[in-house]
Amino acid sequence: MKKLFPLLALLAAGCNAPSAPETAAQDVPNRPADPVRRAVAAYIQANAAAFPGYEPVRWGRPTAYTKTREAAIKGVVAMQVFDNALTPRNQALADYKAALARHDAPARVETIKARYGKANKYNDSLLLIANGFIGVKDSTRLGTEIVHAYRARNKAGALALDSATFVVYRNGEVEQL
Repeated sequence: MKKLFPLLALLAAGCNAPSAPETAAQDVPNRPADPVRRAVAAYIQANAAAFPGYEPVRWGRPTAYTKTREAAIKGVVAMQVFDNALTPRNQALADYKAALARHDAPARVETIKARYGKANKYNDSLLLIANGFIGVKDSTRLGTEIVHAYRARNKAGALALDSATFVVYRNGEVEQL
């Protein structure tokens, strides 16, 4: 019995230790270990102009990318586009009110009014798109989402740490969010 205890302790310690090939594949950022990482690495190579001086740093844990997640992300982006489009619309409205207050020529007032109407229709369409993402509860898996940290040259030419979220769809297509 005294000889059996040390043997069991050694076996237990050996079972919990990670094997060398697994840790080597995960620790080396230049060699993506799974198909998702390989697809993202290929995407980065294909779009090298967007990642000047690319040096991989670390990979996040792959997670499921569902329709609910897509709606959350793309809904926020759509609302940001809508908010950005409010500025030209509000400027066109202010110009229209100013033209009315100045008693500008009717042709000029109509031109400004048309510009406001066009901006307003554009905003309405953006709001319709953004509202389409509200309340999506579909948990259908579309692909795999992964966060990747890397170093790349910024506009000033300095090497800076950055990160991006990528989606690898089931058909192998990669999209940067």
